Amino acid sequence: MTMKFPLLMLTIFYSCILNAQTPSAYENAAESAVKSRDYYSAMQYYGKVLEMEPQRLEVSFQYADAAREYGAYRQAETYYEKTVAEDYLGKFPEATFRLATTKKSLGKYDEAIDLYQRYIASDKVSSQFRELAKQDMEQCEWALEKLTVPDESMVVQRLSDEINTNESDFGATMFNGKMYYSSFRMEKWGDKNYPARPISKIMESIEGQTGQNAPFLNSEKKHTAHSAFSLDGNVIVFNYCEYTGITSVGCELYFSGKQSNGQWSAPVKLPATINAPDATVSQPNVSITHDGYYELYFSSNAEGGKGGLDIWKAKFSAAGNFGKPENLSINTEQDDATPFFDASSQTLYFSTKGLLTLGGYDIYKVNTEKGLFKSPEHLSFPLNSSYDDLYFAPQDKGEWAYFSSNRSGSNLLDESVCCYDIYQLNWKPINLDASAFSLLSEEPLDKVTFTVTIVEEDDDEKGKEESRFSQEKNNAAFPLARAKKYRVIAQKENYLPDTTYVTTYIYPTDGQLKSKLYLVPKIDLLVNTFHQWSKDPLMDVRIRLYELPNVIADEKETGEKGNQTSHQVGGKRKFSIIAEKEGFISDTLLVSEEEFRDLVAGSTLKRNVFLAPAFMSAYLPIVLFFDNDQPDARSRANTTLLSYDQTLDRYRARKDLFIETYTKSLEGEAKEKAVAQLTNFFDEDLKNGQTKLETFASNLDLFLQNGSALEIMVKAFASPLAKPEYNMALTNRRIASVRNYLRKYGNGIFEQYLRNGQLKVSMLPLGETESSKTVSDSSKDKRSSIFSIEASIERRAEILEVKLFKN
Repeated sequence: MTMKFPLLMLTIFYSCILNAQTPSAYENAAESAVKSRDYYSAMQYYGKVLEMEPQRLEVSFQYADAAREYGAYRQAETYYEKTVAEDYLGKFPEATFRLATTKKSLGKYDEAIDLYQRYIASDKVSSQFRELAKQDMEQCEWALEKLTVPDESMVVQRLSDEINTNESDFGATMFNGKMYYSSFRMEKWGDKNYPARPISKIMESIEGQTGQNAPFLNSEKKHTAHSAFSLDGNVIVFNYCEYTGITSVGCELYFSGKQSNGQWSAPVKLPATINAPDATVSQPNVSITHDGYYELYFSSNAEGGKGGLDIWKAKFSAAGNFGKPENLSINTEQDDATPFFDASSQTLYFSTKGLLTLGGYDIYKVNTEKGLFKSPEHLSFPLNSSYDDLYFAPQDKGEWAYFSSNRSGSNLLDESVCCYDIYQLNWKPINLDASAFSLLSEEPLDKVTFTVTIVEEDDDEKGKEESRFSQEKNNAAFPLARAKKYRVIAQKENYLPDTTYVTTYIYPTDGQLKSKLYLVPKIDLLVNTFHQWSKDPLMDVRIRLYELPNVIADEKETGEKGNQTSHQVGGKRKFSIIAEKEGFISDTLLVSEEEFRDLVAGSTLKRNVFLAPAFMSAYLPIVLFFDNDQPDARSRANTTLLSYDQTLDRYRARKDLFIETYTKSLEGEAKEKAVAQLTNFFDEDLKNGQTKLETFASNLDLFLQNGSALEIMVKAFASPLAKPEYNMALTNRRIASVRNYLRKYGNGIFEQYLRNGQLKVSMLPLGETESSKTVSDSSKDKRSSIFSIEASIERRAEILEVKLFKN
């Protein structure tokens, strides 16, 4: 099936000499050439007319149109300007618009904007063209902004004349150490047209040497172009094309696979689902999928697209079985062409006229995530120009790339028209200078190990790292790849490492990135805590380090078995140490900047902190619980020989009996709730009371040793089960058991104070007078009057007050 192949992509330049003698004959020939899209010949014929009749303004306009279509923008500019300047009657209003478009193609954006504004202001312009002019003007303004921020990291270089000829050369890529590209050649191939037209061939070149025909691909009498190899070297897809008119070309895609003998199989035409009837199909690119299949990307204007040329994708196997093609979401209503999928970065590169461009085709890239395309991103100037820029093909995982362009500087077909040449894009190197300093002194540090690691999640080189040892210097240099994020770590013995991050998405002005890292010397602070009066080690102390008021730099506790905490303070110039413990007055020490001055990395700083006990009321209230009728059941005496800890041990042993007796008649959720309440009472409330009593006693000794005279006020309560006078005696015995605990504590250390009156225990037995009215007093309902949580709470003694008579 023949197809109209776009002249831009497979450029044909053709002219013939018509033995015409009159202006009308030349004019007729020019009109015929325009219908055949042979704009070069049309230029020649219109030029002959202007030689004979230079004042014919309509011919100047037609000549400019043919030159613009052909790509001879300078000549088009000259004759559009002539038309605009001499059109006094306004017969050619579109000349201003065409001149603006030509200026845009030449990169003269300021002049183009002025012309678009003039065109929009004209009253002879239709709303459709006025809107188009506005869009083009906005595009020129966008292009001017882009030119002000070029990508300084890009180096664009045209390949030598060994590769680029006076005809078009395009579509280059590397495969097995060779460069393959398409090129028009003025060869004798049996063309019956006069003069003979060029034919495209796939060429191969090694290390930039003159390109040679690729014999396993090229046909003698057909255009062969656009070689697309798979990375594994097993398949290739390419174009066979034929002239179907003077300039029109019909092209189809063919497939060939690598055979077991290493030779390529005979080319097979792709199915009609891809080589669609009456459609343009070209510019293949092959990518390998994760499941072992291949994907073919190509351009076509087949039905089902969005308009103009679209980019399509089809999955296929190594055997050449192709699936149904898919129209990509990135396509626009205008031409989208020359796709190249870079598997290493999962990025599709393509050229388009349907997005914002600097003029003509511009190269865009679009990243993929889970098979879906993100938003296309315009690649910067100087890669893109005001001319057509196509066939972007990154090589070596994006380290450099080929592309094709007809920009100024390309080989000339004639005095003003550039053909498509092959260019190479390289990125300027980016170097990182990492240096290390001491955080305290800011002096340079030598013998540092620097490590640079790629860290971005979606980078296939994530985790790749390089290390350098600085030796006697304090710095090391690293070459970095573009468009990546790096973590930089500096390490040195007896120093804490420092980490920073750098990115190469923006090229630094001079290609140099500098990263200063500040290492913290390892200086250990050991804080030892002591009792201020006894000078004994003090446990369970919380140590806080403050660098500024209310800013905690570190916080640790000494624990139950030690009185020392360790802190890393190498990065601090001065700070305060605050030691805190319940029942003690907190202590504060200041560590000055001078104390750090002579310390070296790896050294240790020691500080001792002494805490004095606070007033004894800090330990109150203390609530102590008793078993029913304890101590000394059924006794009517007001005193007892038992101490509180003895009564408590017996009480705890009856935990299961209490739970079983009280919950026996309950079921379901009510029983679960009662079990939980009694369990918490025995495991938490009884224990907390005992613990607080022990802490109280341990600190009471220190106050008494220091000469303080104290009076402890103890209240006692009973449940309402017995008679009031009995309960009053019971609460006296409960207070006595607390006093007995103090007499026995520490092998009797309080006995002398009780005897000499320095320590007094005042008694306030309350019996059942303050018991809750809701608590049962029935001896027949022992479940409620003895074993309930309500009754248990009533049986208690409380230390509520400590009076200080002498300090």
